[in-house]
Amino acid sequence: MRKRIKISKFLSYILRHNPYQFGLQLDKYGFADLDQVLKVVKKKFPLNKSQLEELVYTDKQARFQIKEGRIRACYGHSINVQPLSDTGNIPPTLYHGTSRKNLNSILKEGLKPMKRKFVHLSLTVEDAKRVGKRKDFLPVILKIDTEKAKREGIKFWREKTVVVASYIPSDCISPINSQGMNLCGKDN
Repeated sequence: MRKRIKISKFLSYILRHNPYQFGLQLDKYGFADLDQVLKVVKKKFPLNKSQLEELVYTDKQARFQIKEGRIRACYGHSINVQPLSDTGNIPPTLYHGTSRKNLNSILKEGLKPMKRKFVHLSLTVEDAKRVGKRKDFLPVILKIDTEKAKREGIKFWREKTVVVASYIPSDCISPINSQGMNLCGKDN
Protein backbone atom coordinates (compact mmCIF):
# COMPACT_ATOMS: atom_id res chain seq x y z
CA MET A 1 0.00 0.00 0.00
CA ARG A 2 2.76 2.42 0.92
CA LYS A 3 4.61 1.69 -2.31
CA ARG A 4 1.41 2.30 -4.29
CA ILE A 5 1.01 5.74 -2.67
CA LYS A 6 4.62 6.63 -3.46
CA ILE A 7 4.22 5.56 -7.09
CA SER A 8 0.97 7.53 -7.40
CA LYS A 9 2.60 10.66 -5.94
CA PHE A 10 5.57 10.32 -8.29
CA LEU A 11 3.26 9.81 -11.27
CA SER A 12 1.27 12.88 -10.19
CA TYR A 13 4.45 14.94 -9.97
CA ILE A 14 5.53 13.85 -13.44
CA LEU A 15 2.18 14.34 -15.20
CA ARG A 16 0.84 17.35 -13.26
CA HIS A 17 3.89 19.46 -12.65
CA ASN A 18 7.16 18.54 -14.35
CA PRO A 19 7.02 16.20 -17.37
CA TYR A 20 9.78 18.09 -19.17
CA GLN A 21 12.31 17.31 -16.42
CA PHE A 22 11.88 13.66 -17.43
CA GLY A 23 11.95 14.24 -21.19
CA LEU A 24 8.21 13.67 -21.63
CA GLN A 25 6.11 15.54 -24.16
CA LEU A 26 2.46 16.20 -23.32
CA ASP A 27 -0.28 17.03 -25.78
CA LYS A 28 -2.66 19.90 -25.04
CA TYR A 29 -4.82 17.66 -22.82
CA GLY A 30 -1.86 16.44 -20.76
CA PHE A 31 -1.47 13.00 -22.36
CA ALA A 32 2.01 11.46 -22.60
CA ASP A 33 3.11 8.21 -24.20
CA LEU A 34 2.38 5.41 -21.68
CA ASP A 35 5.56 3.47 -22.51
CA GLN A 36 7.71 6.59 -22.05
CA VAL A 37 6.08 7.34 -18.68
CA LEU A 38 6.59 3.72 -17.63
CA LYS A 39 10.31 4.02 -18.43
CA VAL A 40 10.56 7.06 -16.17
CA VAL A 41 8.64 5.41 -13.32
CA LYS A 42 10.69 2.18 -13.64
CA LYS A 43 13.89 4.13 -12.91
CA LYS A 44 12.54 4.76 -9.41
CA PHE A 45 10.17 1.82 -8.80
CA PRO A 46 10.21 -1.80 -10.03
CA LEU A 47 6.98 -1.83 -11.98
CA ASN A 48 5.63 -3.38 -15.16
CA LYS A 49 2.99 -2.05 -17.53
CA SER A 50 0.13 -4.12 -16.15
CA GLN A 51 0.94 -2.97 -12.60
CA LEU A 52 0.90 0.67 -13.72
CA GLU A 53 -2.40 0.14 -15.53
CA GLU A 54 -3.86 -1.55 -12.43
CA LEU A 55 -2.78 1.42 -10.29
CA VAL A 56 -4.56 3.80 -12.69
CA TYR A 57 -7.75 1.77 -13.08
CA THR A 58 -8.21 1.11 -9.36
CA ASP A 59 -7.38 4.59 -8.06
CA LYS A 60 -10.38 5.66 -5.94
CA GLN A 61 -9.78 9.33 -6.67
CA ALA A 62 -9.56 8.76 -10.45
CA ARG A 63 -6.38 10.84 -10.73
CA PHE A 64 -5.23 9.35 -14.04
CA GLN A 65 -6.58 8.19 -17.37
CA ILE A 66 -5.15 5.79 -19.93
CA LYS A 67 -6.43 6.04 -23.49
CA GLU A 68 -5.01 4.66 -26.74
CA GLY A 69 -1.51 4.01 -25.37
CA ARG A 70 -1.29 7.38 -23.64
CA ILE A 71 -1.64 8.43 -20.00
CA ARG A 72 -2.57 11.70 -18.31
CA ALA A 73 -3.33 13.21 -14.92
CA CYS A 74 -7.01 14.19 -14.94
CA TYR A 75 -6.67 17.20 -12.63
CA GLY A 76 -4.30 19.01 -10.29
CA HIS A 77 -1.97 20.54 -12.90
CA SER A 78 0.36 23.44 -12.30
CA ILE A 79 1.33 23.37 -15.99
CA ASN A 80 -0.92 24.45 -18.85
CA VAL A 81 -3.27 21.72 -20.04
CA GLN A 82 -6.74 21.91 -21.49
CA PRO A 83 -9.53 20.01 -19.71
CA LEU A 84 -10.77 17.08 -21.76
CA SER A 85 -13.85 16.35 -19.76
CA ASP A 86 -17.60 16.74 -19.91
CA THR A 87 -18.91 20.29 -19.53
CA GLY A 88 -22.59 19.32 -19.45
CA ASN A 89 -22.74 16.85 -16.57
CA ILE A 90 -22.24 19.38 -13.75
CA PRO A 91 -24.42 19.14 -10.62
CA PRO A 92 -26.20 22.33 -9.45
CA THR A 93 -24.26 22.24 -6.17
CA LEU A 94 -20.62 21.35 -5.59
CA TYR A 95 -18.35 21.55 -2.54
CA HIS A 96 -14.83 22.65 -1.66
CA GLY A 97 -12.91 21.89 1.52
CA THR A 98 -10.43 24.51 2.71
CA SER A 99 -8.60 25.62 5.83
CA ARG A 100 -10.30 27.94 8.29
CA LYS A 101 -7.62 30.60 7.78
CA ASN A 102 -8.61 30.96 4.09
CA LEU A 103 -12.33 31.53 4.66
CA ASN A 104 -12.39 35.35 4.95
CA SER A 105 -10.31 35.94 1.83
CA ILE A 106 -12.37 33.42 -0.17
CA LEU A 107 -15.62 35.10 0.89
CA LYS A 108 -14.19 38.46 -0.27
CA GLU A 109 -12.24 37.48 -3.40
CA GLY A 110 -13.74 34.18 -4.50
CA LEU A 111 -12.11 30.81 -4.91
CA LYS A 112 -8.89 30.96 -6.94
CA PRO A 113 -6.69 28.13 -8.24
CA MET A 114 -3.61 29.50 -6.43
CA LYS A 115 -0.60 27.37 -7.55
CA ARG A 116 -2.76 25.15 -9.76
CA LYS A 117 -4.43 25.97 -13.06
CA PHE A 118 -7.95 25.21 -11.85
CA VAL A 119 -10.05 25.24 -8.69
CA HIS A 120 -10.96 21.70 -7.68
CA LEU A 121 -14.50 21.01 -6.52
CA SER A 122 -16.00 17.88 -4.96
CA LEU A 123 -19.29 16.17 -5.73
CA THR A 124 -20.04 15.49 -2.04
CA VAL A 125 -19.55 17.12 1.34
CA GLU A 126 -17.63 14.02 2.45
CA ASP A 127 -15.13 14.31 -0.41
CA ALA A 128 -14.68 18.03 0.26
CA LYS A 129 -14.04 17.30 3.93
CA ARG A 130 -11.44 14.66 3.05
CA VAL A 131 -9.66 17.09 0.72
CA GLY A 132 -9.88 19.95 3.23
CA LYS A 133 -8.32 17.81 5.96
CA ARG A 134 -5.05 17.86 4.03
CA LYS A 135 -4.64 21.50 5.12
CA ASP A 136 -6.67 21.72 8.34
CA PHE A 137 -7.84 19.04 10.78
CA LEU A 138 -11.18 20.91 11.00
CA PRO A 139 -11.72 22.23 7.45
CA VAL A 140 -14.39 24.63 6.33
CA ILE A 141 -16.73 23.22 3.68
CA LEU A 142 -17.87 25.62 0.98
CA LYS A 143 -21.08 25.07 -0.95
CA ILE A 144 -20.79 26.21 -4.58
CA ASP A 145 -23.88 27.32 -6.51
CA THR A 146 -22.81 26.15 -9.96
CA GLU A 147 -25.98 27.37 -11.69
CA LYS A 148 -25.36 30.92 -10.47
CA ALA A 149 -21.68 30.69 -11.43
CA LYS A 150 -22.62 29.51 -14.93
CA ARG A 151 -24.95 32.50 -15.30
CA GLU A 152 -21.93 34.67 -14.41
CA GLY A 153 -19.90 33.07 -17.22
CA ILE A 154 -17.93 30.48 -15.26
CA LYS A 155 -17.22 27.28 -17.19
CA PHE A 156 -16.94 23.92 -15.45
CA TRP A 157 -15.36 20.63 -16.54
CA ARG A 158 -15.99 17.30 -14.90
CA GLU A 159 -13.00 15.00 -14.54
CA LYS A 160 -14.63 11.79 -13.26
CA THR A 161 -15.11 12.49 -9.51
CA VAL A 162 -13.73 16.04 -9.53
CA VAL A 163 -15.10 19.17 -11.19
CA VAL A 164 -12.71 21.97 -12.12
CA ALA A 165 -13.21 25.65 -12.92
CA SER A 166 -10.82 28.53 -13.45
CA TYR A 167 -12.41 30.61 -10.66
CA ILE A 168 -15.50 30.73 -8.43
CA PRO A 169 -16.95 34.19 -7.62
CA SER A 170 -17.53 34.91 -3.94
CA ASP A 171 -21.28 35.44 -4.45
CA CYS A 172 -21.57 31.78 -5.53
CA ILE A 173 -20.00 30.48 -2.29
CA SER A 174 -21.60 29.69 1.08
CA PRO A 175 -19.73 28.16 4.01
CA ILE A 176 -21.61 25.19 5.48
CA ASN A 177 -21.05 22.78 8.32
CA SER A 178 -20.31 19.10 7.77
CA GLN A 179 -24.06 18.35 7.88
CA GLY A 180 -24.68 20.72 4.94
CA MET A 181 -26.18 23.62 6.90
CA ASN A 182 -25.27 27.19 5.89
CA LEU A 183 -23.05 29.20 8.21
CA CYS A 184 -22.70 33.00 8.42
CA GLY A 185 -26.40 33.48 7.54
CA LYS A 186 -25.59 33.49 3.81
CA ASP A 187 -28.27 31.91 1.60
CA ASN A 188 -27.81 30.60 -1.92
